[in-house]
Amino acid sequence: MKYRPDLVILLDILESLNKEGVTISHICTYSNMPNPRVKEKLSQMIEGGLIEEIRREDGKRLYRITDKGIKTRNKIREIVILLNELGLINVNRKNLV
Repeated sequence: MKYRPDLVILLDILESLNKEGVTISHICTYSNMPNPRVKEKLSQMIEGGLIEEIRREDGKRLYRITDKGIKTRNKIREIVILLNELGLINVNRKNLV
């Protein structure tokens, strides 16, 4: 498995989210990470105010991005693009620009 810097992992998770909320399965699939690792990252991001957990009436948990998360996602994307252009990390993703 190819190593991905934490910055790229955070960006993947933030990009998988929206204001309506998504399931952890969606986040795992989008970010290509196992559930336990995603849960760990989500907890950190909730503590940082980047995302919030919502409980639907049926008990299902959804995760949605906050305004702070949107601003952070945009800044992280800029940093990842710069680091990629400088050759310091290798990110082969078309949706960065």
